[in-house]
Amino acid sequence: MPLFEYTCQGCQSQFELLVRGNDKPKCPQCGSVKLEKAWSVPAAHTGGRSSDLPICGPAPSGGGCGLPQCGGGGCHLG
Repeated sequence: MPLFEYTCQGCQSQFELLVRGNDKPKCPQCGSVKLEKAWSVPAAHTGGRSSDLPICGPAPSGGGCGLPQCGGGGCHLG
C-alpha cells in the first residue's frame, strides 16, 4: 500500500495519504478530489541498527551522495 504526497488544487494544502486499491484520494482539509501528486523521495528500511536512510547519511569523502550527478553541483538531493 503506497504512501503518496499530494497538493490540493483547491486549498493548496500539502499532505500524505495511504492509498489502497482503487480508493480515490481526497483532501483532508477541504474534501476536494482535485489533487496533484508531489514528487517525493522513496524510503526503505535497511535492516541495520541505524535510523538514517541510506541517502541521508553523512556524505562520502569527496562530497556528494555517490551518484554520477553529484560532486559537480548537479546533485538532486541538495
